[in-house]
Amino acid sequence: MMLFEFQLLSLDEKLDILYREGVYVGKYKEEGLWTILYQLDYFYIEVIYRQYRRYIKRIYCFTSTSLLDPYLEGIQIELLVS
Repeated sequence: MMLFEFQLLSLDEKLDILYREGVYVGKYKEEGLWTILYQLDYFYIEVIYRQYRRYIKRIYCFTSTSLLDPYLEGIQIELLVS
C-alpha cells in the first residue's frame, strides 16, 4: 500500500489495516498524550491518543526518518547486540 492510498481511507479502515499489517516500532508519552509508532510498507504512522489506546486525537503519516528521534531514546541498544 502506498502512503497516499492509506491517507484516503476512513479512520476505521486505517486502524484495521494498521493493527493487522502494521509493525509496532515504539511509543512515548508527552504532555499527557500517548504517541504510538507503526511502520506499514515504506512509511510510518503515528497514532496519537488522548487516553492510552482509547481516544484517538489524530493519525499522522510520514516517510522521513528524521521524525523517528523521539522513539530512539526508548530502544535499548545493548539488548540488540548481545
